[in-house]
Amino acid sequence: MTTKYEQVTVAVAGANGSATGSGKTRPITGLLLAVHVDYVTQPATTDVTIATAGSTAPALTLLTLTDKNTDGWFFPRQAIHNTAGAAQTQYDIAPVADAVTVSVAQGDPGSVVVTLMYEG
Repeated sequence: MTTKYEQVTVAVAGANGSATGSGKTRPITGLLLAVHVDYVTQPATTDVTIATAGSTAPALTLLTLTDKNTDGWFFPRQAIHNTAGAAQTQYDIAPVADAVTVSVAQGDPGSVVVTLMYEG
C-alpha cells in the first residue's frame, strides 16, 4: 500500500459565530491514518465533523472536533467489537471506501482546509 493525501477546502459562509459550510472529497479507498485541520481564521467556537458520505455504505463519523480552532494533526480510531457485538477497549484504524464529507458549523466567514492521510 502507498500513503496518499486528499485535501478539501470548505468555504464557510454566514454571520460571525454561526457561519456554516461543507465540502466533499472524491471517493477514496484505504485506511485513514491521520487528518490535518487548518482552521485558517476561524473562532474557538468552530465545530468540524468529518465522515464518510454514505454513498457506498452507511455513513461513518471519522472525527468530530467541537469548539476548537487550533490547527493540527489528529489520528482518529474506531472502537472495535467482539463477535457478540460488544464494544472493546481497543481501537483500530478506520477503513474508508467512499467520499469523505467535511461539515463546519459555528464558524466565521472564511474557510477550513482538511487534509486526509490514508493508506491505499
